[in-house]
Amino acid sequence: MKAVALDMDGTILNDEHIITDELLSLISSLQEKGYYIFLATGRTISDVQEVLAKNMRPDGIAAANGMVTVAGEKILADETLDEEIVRKLIEENRKHRLYYEIHTKDGRRVSFKEDEISLVEELEGPKAETVREHEWNSRQKVWKEHLQLEEDPDLKEVVKVYFFTNDQEKLENWEVSLGGNKAPFITSSSSEHNVEVMKEGISKGSALELLLDYYSIDPEELIAIGDGGNDIPMLELAGRPVVMSNAPEELKDQFPEVTDYPNTENGVYKFLKEALEEKE
Repeated sequence: MKAVALDMDGTILNDEHIITDELLSLISSLQEKGYYIFLATGRTISDVQEVLAKNMRPDGIAAANGMVTVAGEKILADETLDEEIVRKLIEENRKHRLYYEIHTKDGRRVSFKEDEISLVEELEGPKAETVREHEWNSRQKVWKEHLQLEEDPDLKEVVKVYFFTNDQEKLENWEVSLGGNKAPFITSSSSEHNVEVMKEGISKGSALELLLDYYSIDPEELIAIGDGGNDIPMLELAGRPVVMSNAPEELKDQFPEVTDYPNTENGVYKFLKEALEEKE
């Protein structure tokens, strides 16, 4: 194996969105031994930089589910969603009333001011038992600290639109509505309570193909670790796909190698310690 691709939320981050010192030290040690470390995440580049420790230097980042991909300082992919698609999505969502965030290339998260009531409705009640703790914590933090409500936000540099609801049935209905739309976009979900919309043909898998090609690495030499549906493309690509123990059962059924510990118990560190560092 020559490279490791890591999801962030629910994988290398605990539910407080922190990477442990043990994992940071291990990643640095693996890089010194010649392994390439890639991050593949639904977060935008600015989000990634916000939570990464200053001493962590991944060899590549597939951000916004592959919409933006960088290898060091070199940009390998830099995609945006068509403005008209974004406006149609928001208009259609007003019939369903899901919470949403429009993520822009410069790291902003915006929503239309006229949707404020429906946004609040999704976040003010108790958390559904099936909502993962880290996702709920993220929504509360974004709402309180980052989300900008604007009358007519600039939609020219949108990398993805994120939708969330406490109600699984509501999400299923929304996904049916999205599936009936013939516009050129693709959807991806990291849990049974969210769905994200990106440009057609883009995924963590397509981004990792760019990174592997850039570094001349065969997919068979890649370990990929994730915990959600949006990780499936990269898990299918990797020679050794690994699923977190905190992942949904259907993902474990599809990819049988599972970490012994969840993200809240340093699961990635313990897996990589045994799989790579101690096997040398």
